[in-house]
Amino acid sequence: MQFERTGVPGYEVVEVLGQGGFATVYRARQLAVGREVALKMDSRVLATDRDRQRFLREVTAAGQLSGHPHVVAVYDAGVLDNGRPYMVLELCPGGSLGDRLHQRGPLPAAEARDIGVRIADALAAAHASGVLHRDIKPGNIMTDRYGNVGLADFGLAAMPRPGQELSVTREALTPAYAPPEAFRLAEPTPAGDVYSLAATIYALVHGRPPHFPAEGSLGIAEVIVRHTWPLPDLPGVSPRLTEVLRHAMAPDPADRLPSAAALRDALAAVDLTDTAHTTRTPAPAPVPAVAPPSALPTTVPSSATAPRRRKVSVRVSVAAVALVVVGTGGTVAYQYLPPSTSKAPTTAASLSPSRTGGPAQAANPGFGVPTTTENCPATKIAGLGGRCTTTAECWGGMVVNVGIVSVNRSDCLVPHPWETFAIAPLPSDGTTNNQKELENHPDVRKLCSREVLAASRQGDALKIAPDRWTVDVLPPTQTQYADGLRVMRCVAAVTGEESTGAHFRPRT
Repeated sequence: MQFERTGVPGYEVVEVLGQGGFATVYRARQLAVGREVALKMDSRVLATDRDRQRFLREVTAAGQLSGHPHVVAVYDAGVLDNGRPYMVLELCPGGSLGDRLHQRGPLPAAEARDIGVRIADALAAAHASGVLHRDIKPGNIMTDRYGNVGLADFGLAAMPRPGQELSVTREALTPAYAPPEAFRLAEPTPAGDVYSLAATIYALVHGRPPHFPAEGSLGIAEVIVRHTWPLPDLPGVSPRLTEVLRHAMAPDPADRLPSAAALRDALAAVDLTDTAHTTRTPAPAPVPAVAPPSALPTTVPSSATAPRRRKVSVRVSVAAVALVVVGTGGTVAYQYLPPSTSKAPTTAASLSPSRTGGPAQAANPGFGVPTTTENCPATKIAGLGGRCTTTAECWGGMVVNVGIVSVNRSDCLVPHPWETFAIAPLPSDGTTNNQKELENHPDVRKLCSREVLAASRQGDALKIAPDRWTVDVLPPTQTQYADGLRVMRCVAAVTGEESTGAHFRPRT
């Protein structure tokens, strides 16, 4: 990656902190004052009024609140000559609570409760200023250099105005923490933020979001049903805390705590020393599957810092949820994709895919997915063993943290940024799951190139010029790497856009 090409005057880029489907966050130095900051560069170009309005909404919402001690401060913002917007934010070297949850497990109840009080106070200030956050979750609560927590990422923030409808069909949500009314495409309200913060506190104490299994996958239809289940008590924790969270997460917004301020005060009043009569509400029986397994996307591992910790939270657009709820085909169009719990036998053959290209195959155990050489330009790069997946592979937003990638498999029928155009074994002299190291390898550069991408396009994708694509490398996740999978993927996204359908391989 060419960090110096960000082009933001007055800032010197140091390293990449994280990368998603539509933005990259850099650690940078503000030259005028010698301060380290987080520089968020959007990969999209503000080409439409809607793009500009979204960016201005984020900047305005975050800027209004950045004086609050528990809101991540915004220092600067602007738009480059090429139309790409940027924001300069307070650097939070402690990372997010989502990172901490996956690295070290659940937080002590008292600490999670105190965090909830602080973030609820920030949320109360936001609501008083007419701002809704709409994406509260552990990953959006950051820790600064002094150990203070702050609410970040107002990318979905809404500023309701009288007589103005809010867009609810195209915004991305995190289903594990979104309120149930979001799945009905209801207009956002402060009650939705109250629900999401309560779900976040529950996850911090329990180790995973409420109503979500430790392992396995959930279809959207089942997620909707699970929102109606009673909230189980937190084992070993005062039932008073669960009572507050249960009140804040009532399925009907009218039954919830009336405001973020009320949630703050209720949490502060909880006596965590009262653990008497703690019980655990039994979980209802699982909902029957709404579609046969063959109709669901393949489950693939998702990266986490701790190799065996299971992660079920993904981002999905509400438009995809609407497709499931109102579609006529009866098929779940999106599935949560936590790590697979199945393990194939580890053999020398399975860990060493052929590098000769070979004949077309319906499946190749060494790659972990069915692959083929038929109509596959990747095979023409000599000596690399490049192949193509038999059917299209699509991915959601990619997050890169110090070279370690986290990404979720997406259904190609719903909007997604990334799609696989080549797959190959890791180079013998570059066996790593670190993206930073892998993308600089000369063999990887040959395979994951704009030339191979251009030759791999099919159908309507031929109308999209090669220079409109962003190319990247997807190494094996930490879980895959620990399980012995030594395979990388070349992926591409139309710069600044989400796509629907398949561009490089036939869709299943």
